[in-house]
Order: sequence, then C-alpha cells, then structure tokens
Amino acid sequence: MGDRIDPAVEREFYSHRARKAVVTERAIVPYTPIGVAGQQRSRARGSSNRRLPDVDEMDISSHMECARAPSTNKKRGSVITRYVELCGRHTVESFPISSASLILFVVSLTKKALMYETVADYVNIVKVESRRYSEVQLSQTADEEVRLTLQAAKRLLGNRKKDRTVTLNVAQVRVLSYLTPESGRRRSTVAYLIGMMGLMRLKEVAALKLGDLAFGVRGDYVAIKIRSSKTDQSGVGRTIYIGCVSAPIPDSCTEHACAVHRLLRMIESFERLDRKDSLFGASYSQLSKDIKSLVTTTLDGNLDEEEVGKRTSHSMRRTGVRLLADAGLRLEDIADYGRWKDVRTVQNNYMRDASGRPAREKSYSHRMMIEVF
Repeated sequence: MGDRIDPAVEREFYSHRARKAVVTERAIVPYTPIGVAGQQRSRARGSSNRRLPDVDEMDISSHMECARAPSTNKKRGSVITRYVELCGRHTVESFPISSASLILFVVSLTKKALMYETVADYVNIVKVESRRYSEVQLSQTADEEVRLTLQAAKRLLGNRKKDRTVTLNVAQVRVLSYLTPESGRRRSTVAYLIGMMGLMRLKEVAALKLGDLAFGVRGDYVAIKIRSSKTDQSGVGRTIYIGCVSAPIPDSCTEHACAVHRLLRMIESFERLDRKDSLFGASYSQLSKDIKSLVTTTLDGNLDEEEVGKRTSHSMRRTGVRLLADAGLRLEDIADYGRWKDVRTVQNNYMRDASGRPAREKSYSHRMMIEVF
C-alpha cells in the first residue's frame, strides 16, 4: 500500500483546484467555427469582424520588402541586376547559381578593384537570392572552387587602403563652428554640431522637427527624440541627451561650439515656431553638401597629403566617436550612446584610421620610454 496523503495537504490541493477551475472558466471565450449554421459567431475583443483581410501579390511583396531597410533593398536590387547582366553577356545561367557564375562574378568584381569586404558581401547577396530559385546547394567541389576564387580576391585586394572619412580634432571643430557653408545656410553648421555631439546619422539629423526637442530648465541639456533610424526600422524611437559643454554651470557657457546653446540661439531667431517645421530647414542632400563644404573648408591646407580622406557628412559621426574615445569614454558607453548594436562596429569602422596619424605616431617612442612609478 502506498503512502497516505496528509489530510490537510489534500484539502488544500482540492481547494486550490476549485479556485483555479472558476478562474479558468471565466477566462475562456467560447469558440464557434465561422460559417456553421445555427450557431452564434463569437467576436474577438476589440474587433467587429473576425474575418481576416484578403491578401494579394502586391500585399505580400510590400510586406516582404519591410524585412530589410530601404537602403538595403536598393543595394540588393543593384547587385543582383549587375550580376544577371554580367552572366547574360557571357551566356552563363545566373540563377540558380553555379560555380561558373559565381567565379565569373568574383573575378569581375576584383578587376573593378573593390574592397574585398564588398566583394564577399555581393557574393553573399547573390547566394541568398538564389534560394528563391532552388534549394539545391553547390557540391563540395563547386563550393571549394568558389572559396579559392574568393581567397584569390582577398590576396589581390588585401593591400588596398580603405579610404575612410576624415575626423576633426577639438581645435578644428571650433574652427568649423564659426563657418558658414557655401550655400549660406547657417543652420547647417548647428546641424553638424548636434550630429557630432549626439553621434547622430545624417538622416536622423535631417528628419528632426522642432517638436522633437525638449530643453532642460536651466539650459544645461537638450533631449532629442529620434523617431526612426537605421537600427530602428519599426519606428519605436529613442531619446538622446546632449549636454552643454560648460555643464554643470551652463549659465556662463562661452563655447561657440556648444551644440545646446547654438541650437537655442538658432531657435530664438525663428520668426515663427511650429512643432511640425523642419528644424534645420534643409533636405538630406542639402545638409550633406553643406557639411562637406564645412569640413573641406576646415581642413584645407591643414592635413598632409596622405591624410586626405573622404570629406563627407559621415565625418560628423566619426568625429564624435574619436573625441569621446580621446576623452577616455569606455567603448561600451560610446556604442550605447551612438545606438550601435555591436561594439565591434565602433572598434573597426569608427576608431580606425583617424586623421592626424603622423603626429600621433611621432609621439609613440616618447610614450614608450616614459617611466611609470
């Protein structure tokens, strides 16, 4: 005979079951199949119709496009179009892929002298696209041929120096803060300071409206609502905070490059205020040209020839990262502030090849021999 259950435990068990049965019964919504004659149809809470909407080919296509950012879809379309066109010129079937088509593609991209990382990325895009046509994978022999072709491309392209966007130091940022771009749009200078100090992407800066700002009572910071970004395609949004460079005593701020007070003075100059107005009054392409003008003017004659890189709007974000790193901010904090999902992106793409390399390297031997006590 098995062990007897303690009577008190048994009563508690059945009492709990009874309460659970009542709660469960109240929580259940009766289900009635749609279309069954003589039965009342149940309605989902918050909906007047349980019938699901019809879906056509256009709906499916639009839905699937949302899986990737618009810029990614545009790049994929361009890569696939060029791949198909190349295969057509050489009478090689493009899809499903084969070792012949991929080798042809890799050799052509290598002759075009692209970065190896770009070649590997383009090949991967074509491989993913091929899954739509066939589930059959390349044989081991074919896969090895493609691998060797990519390895050859890596060796041939490996010595090419990546032309990164220039970065500014503190003195150069101060020079830029006094400049006006060739277009005459003075707001673009403030846009650069905001984007640099907030580690913002140019699209985020261009999309800002007056209603996206909230200033601290003492003018010691501005809270900026970023409604959508490259890493937030669903538009959940994120609020970032840019502080006054003279904090904690912002009342005595005399720094012309202070993004917060330059922004305040800019808004005070507006003749009319509307929360829906564009903050900087310029499109993405206009801001891009203005920032290129500002950076070019700042650097003219101030860099060695070997240091001249791309003078694009990306300098805004790269400069912010460089200045924070020089100030000793932890890499993890920089990644969080700039809303990068991976710290390695900051390490490999933003902290490498900062402008001013000769001056830095000339100081290395001195720093090596400093005795630490």
